[in-house]
Amino acid sequence: MILRLLTFFTLHLSLFTLLHAADAADLTTPANRIVVGENDAAWKDLSAALQANGNVSAPFTENRFLPFKKIPVVFTGDMRLSPGRGLSLHYTAPEDRLMIVDSQGVLLRDDRGHSRELPSDPRAQAATTALLHVMRFDLPELAKNFDLYGRRDGDDWQLVFDPRPGELASVLTRIIVHGHDAQVKKLEMRKSALSGIEILVGDVKAHVSFTDEETKKFFR
Repeated sequence: MILRLLTFFTLHLSLFTLLHAADAADLTTPANRIVVGENDAAWKDLSAALQANGNVSAPFTENRFLPFKKIPVVFTGDMRLSPGRGLSLHYTAPEDRLMIVDSQGVLLRDDRGHSRELPSDPRAQAATTALLHVMRFDLPELAKNFDLYGRRDGDDWQLVFDPRPGELASVLTRIIVHGHDAQVKKLEMRKSALSGIEILVGDVKAHVSFTDEETKKFFR
């Protein structure tokens, strides 16, 4: 269950579109390879700008593409990211539920406040940690387990995190992040040519102060 959930997740955060299949192939070329400590100066600046956003909140739309459906299943909700507490995805439609991804693992919470922690698994824990590094744009940590690729066009940018062959690649697929300036606009996780997840991020609010009530409700 947890392996399937994390593979099909992300952060429940990234995605899939047939229209962008060629873009990924264009991105993952030697010319766009990012080697931390060698040619990552421009990306270090972007990473620093994204990390400087601190606590972040934004509405999101998640499109889940399934091999047995012609159109995606659509979910909407609000995302909250805390550098210290992790990622919180509050789904409001078609049902109300919460997913928390943090250093302790994955916690699910229903609309009545009942929580259920997914069973611990070494591979799933590795995937969770990797996803948190992606959300925090920690390039040195990401470079330990992913091949990194990037392309910039003015203020628009794309980053690809390709898990290297091994256990991580068996539970986590390629992650593609699209952004503008210091904001993430779209996340993609591709499971296959017919399935994956796409998360479209709405207006981002940075430097958000979560109240004690919000922290208790949306994080551990």
